[in-house]
Amino acid sequence: MNKNVKLLLLSSFLIIIAFFYWQSRQKKSIQIIDAEEKDTLHLTKDQKKEIVIDIETVGLSQIHTNIELIGETESVPDDIMDVPARISGRVTSVYFVEGDTIKKGQKLAVIDSPELAKLRSTYLVSKSKFNAAEQNLNRINSLVKMNLAAKQELIDAEANMKVIESEKISAEENLRAIGLGISDSSTGQYIVYSPRSGLALSRNAVPGSIVSANQILTTIANLDNLWFQAKIYENDLKHLTEGISAKVILNAYPDLIFQGKLEHIGEKVDPESRTVHARVVFKNQNRKAKIGLFGKAILNVNERTGIQISESTIQSYQNSKFVFVESSQENYKWIEVTTGSTDNQKTEVLSGLKEGDKVVTKGAFELKAILFKDTFGGE
Repeated sequence: MNKNVKLLLLSSFLIIIAFFYWQSRQKKSIQIIDAEEKDTLHLTKDQKKEIVIDIETVGLSQIHTNIELIGETESVPDDIMDVPARISGRVTSVYFVEGDTIKKGQKLAVIDSPELAKLRSTYLVSKSKFNAAEQNLNRINSLVKMNLAAKQELIDAEANMKVIESEKISAEENLRAIGLGISDSSTGQYIVYSPRSGLALSRNAVPGSIVSANQILTTIANLDNLWFQAKIYENDLKHLTEGISAKVILNAYPDLIFQGKLEHIGEKVDPESRTVHARVVFKNQNRKAKIGLFGKAILNVNERTGIQISESTIQSYQNSKFVFVESSQENYKWIEVTTGSTDNQKTEVLSGLKEGDKVVTKGAFELKAILFKDTFGGE
């Protein structure tokens, strides 16, 4: 085979290789274009007129996770006090009604008590005996110094005074036990005074009624602050610390927010509910909150900077999340995104979008229907 034939065969072979290489490149280019075209929607002018499209420009914002705790309100133990009768007798007067604002030291009721009259009488008798015994001891002591009385008489007088003194002290303590000061009064009238300022939550005293010593006449409470007793689930414990702010929303007032803070997190997990006790203390605005109301406490945790878009912007397809991004006029790209938490109809986007992207909010569903019109029924 001569040299010219060899050159001709080699040239032909190189031309064939170059042709197939060019064909392969063209095929790949077409595939890339097809893939891009598949995820890009171009609207005609007629389609543009039929669909109302709103655009939202993606930006960074402060994001936080909300944790909700279910519970009910209670009074602060140090801010509530029962007022007992302390002594049995008949109620002669009552000076308050339920709901009254009470001042510390204010007269609440008057009780006529034979028992009290007896206690006072016992005290006055013991006091008189003590005074007489004291005077007798002083007299004998003077006589002993002048050698006009035996020392044994002094010893007997001292012993007698100590016995009478113990009776007097016992009578005084019986009066103090029911909250009475020591006086020379001998009547059975007992005046009940308020031990603190606050709101009268009840009235269990009626003029003319008979009361026992342990009967509660009223309960007085300061309701400026209340406790919200709630439960924390195990999975939420890692996000919470004592002292963080909280918003309490009660079922009775769904549009009213009471500001407070998480004051205490319990140390023990309830074996049945698998929750931990939590206590939120909150300010009672205009005394709207009542003891025993149910509601929820919302705590903002895990604050961060990220991307949030309207929940309606996100479309679902084959267990994935997508959005439409305006790439150019009348062109919209179908982009897969990874989402996080949703709060107040705003969803966090973890990946797939960047600051400045223009996502379709209103009209996204219609664009999806056009893009998948051939396979929409299979979704």
